Amino acid sequence: MPTERKVETVRELADRLQRMQVAIVTDYRGLSVAEITALRRQLREKGAEFVVAKNTLTRLAAREAGKDGIEPLLEGPTALAIAYDDIPGMAKTLSNFLKESKKDIKVRGGLLGSQLIGPQDLERLATMPTREQSIAKVLGGVQAPASRIVGALNGVMRNIAYILKAYSEKEGAATSAS
Repeated sequence: MPTERKVETVRELADRLQRMQVAIVTDYRGLSVAEITALRRQLREKGAEFVVAKNTLTRLAAREAGKDGIEPLLEGPTALAIAYDDIPGMAKTLSNFLKESKKDIKVRGGLLGSQLIGPQDLERLATMPTREQSIAKVLGGVQAPASRIVGALNGVMRNIAYILKAYSEKEGAATSAS
């Protein structure tokens, strides 16, 4: 008979897995509580989480969330780095942490949406432009043609103003001469 605490844990994990954009499955052996806390803090700044969970409960949650493709990765001590929005930010943070920790922490793989990805894909995700960078590129691409149109219209209006001024000066000079 499952305890209420385990049922709640499965419910919370299923909710996280349903909302996630990407979940990276790692081993956490060798990390101290302070190191895990530091990683959680860094990931939280990127809108992500680092969750240590029992494999059995994670399997149940994955099935409930329709993300059962993650099940082959759930062996041994398991932690999930879950990104909800900023996939590249989370991947960069996790990748940098793993490099800096100098501990043999293995990335087993993960889920991108519902697609199973391998451990090598963490680096690919980490090199993608962040959400903010992508938005800036799109806005720059949209803004550039609009700026050119505004510049062209301003040029036309300026030319019309110069022509009208020259015409009024010419008319004023013709009226003064008569």
